Order: sequence, then C-alpha cells, then structure tokens
Amino acid sequence: MGIYAIGVDILEAERIKDTIGRYPGFIKRIYTENEIKYCESKLKTKYLHYAVRFAAKEAVAKSLTEGIGKNISFKEIELNKESTGAPYIKLYGNAHRWCKKLKVREIKISVSMTEKYAAAFATSIL
Repeated sequence: MGIYAIGVDILEAERIKDTIGRYPGFIKRIYTENEIKYCESKLKTKYLHYAVRFAAKEAVAKSLTEGIGKNISFKEIELNKESTGAPYIKLYGNAHRWCKKLKVREIKISVSMTEKYAAAFATSIL
C-alpha cells in the first residue's frame, strides 16, 4: 500500500453563497442529491457545508492528479459522514472508473471549517 497523490483545497464560504445566489442551477450541477439534502438541513450553516463539500471535491480531484474535467466531474464525488462523524468519499461514474484505472484503492479525506472558511485534504492510496 502506498500513496498515489495528495490534494488540498480551501475557500471562503461567502464565495459559495454568492455563486449559489447568482446561479440557481449551480447546486444541482455540482452536488449530489444526498449532499443537497444534508446541506439544506443545516439552516444557519448550509453555505459552509456546501463550501466544505466543494473543497472536498476539489481536493479529491487533485489527489487523482486530474482535477475536474475529462475524467472527473463534481457530481461524481460525494462527501459523506460515518455514524462516528468521520468523513468519507464515495465516487460514481467516470471518477470511479478513473480510480480503478489508476489502481487507487481508497481515498482518505479530512475536512475542516471555521465561520468563514472550508478546507479539505485528500490522499489517494494505492
């Protein structure tokens, strides 16, 4: 077992809030139904939860040395929580196939939030 690559991302929650306000289709284009349901349940901090999911998607794509584009799309990367609260990543479609092609067996994710910022760190493991 070894590390294939790592990825990190940080952004301001206000930026996500502004983008959602300006582009109504943004949420459905970027987030899975599960992520939307979860974020919308967090009334006072929903934009922060959207931001941390966006950061996680970016960090995961970077850890696959690809970025968002031809082989990976935002909606194919989903940030979830274990019953213990630990975050984990679920991949769908092309992103899942891309991992198989790279022989990536697992992606570890760590996320963090403050009142203004969301950050994520991802490690792709062979």
